Amino acid sequence: MTQEKIAIVTDSSSSLDYLEHDEYENIFMVRMPIYFGDEEFIDGKTITVEDFYKRIMTEDIIPSTSQPSLGETLELYEKLKSEGYTDIIHFPISKGLSGVYQSLFSIQDIVEGINVHIVDTRSTAIILGFTVLEAARLVKENKSVQDILEYSEYLSTHFKPYFMVDDLKYLIKNGRLSNAAGFIGSVLKIKPILTFNEIGEIIGIEKIRTTKKAMNHIIQNVLEETKNYKKVKYFMSYGFEKDLIQDFKEQVANHIDLDQIMECILPSVIGAHVGSGLVALGYFVLEK
Repeated sequence: MTQEKIAIVTDSSSSLDYLEHDEYENIFMVRMPIYFGDEEFIDGKTITVEDFYKRIMTEDIIPSTSQPSLGETLELYEKLKSEGYTDIIHFPISKGLSGVYQSLFSIQDIVEGINVHIVDTRSTAIILGFTVLEAARLVKENKSVQDILEYSEYLSTHFKPYFMVDDLKYLIKNGRLSNAAGFIGSVLKIKPILTFNEIGEIIGIEKIRTTKKAMNHIIQNVLEETKNYKKVKYFMSYGFEKDLIQDFKEQVANHIDLDQIMECILPSVIGAHVGSGLVALGYFVLEK
């Protein structure tokens, strides 16, 4: 049997810029463009997450994003092949949010002599980041490609996030809220609770009157759904509104030890679709 040398590839929607991953030398990232009108920036490279959020909080503009360059992705595949990698496991942003997943199949077989495996992650941001880190951990433990793909599939179907956005205009303008029609009518009067559906689309599930009640609803949902599991990984993500983040952390800390929660800011390419006023809490079920 040929010895596998496995590279893990993801994109900048994965929050990896804000998660510790120095111990893994086999993680590689392609970056996504962000547009403020005609201005193009490369996420995490030519615009920082701080500068991004400051712009959307002070300017009356809704940014847009696009897929990572397939040319750059191919260049990375070629580079990995030249470095002796036999396999690439690529973890793109959810196909329910972007066409990246589908586009990757058009270049999957172009680089000869290396196997490219594309994972249907059904997620993004910190959820995608955790999945990538777990895959990299398994590579370090010398697990096979098949083992990693099977566990990645497990993770991609055993998580649940709940998030609240202060303003639905970003999701609606960019077409990323799949059941927007039921929520548009009362945008100004509610705090919507959102989640991912089974194919990784963002859907609204509750309309709640106040921020405090919405936060409590998120926390209670997570506590209720995880109470019977022995092994759970909690995660938290947020935009850039400091008072909102502080209030949310204080509420969460009343129920879950914050040291037990993986947390980070929402990357710019996701912030473009939800705005700066977001807080999220969720979990992975890690027992099989």
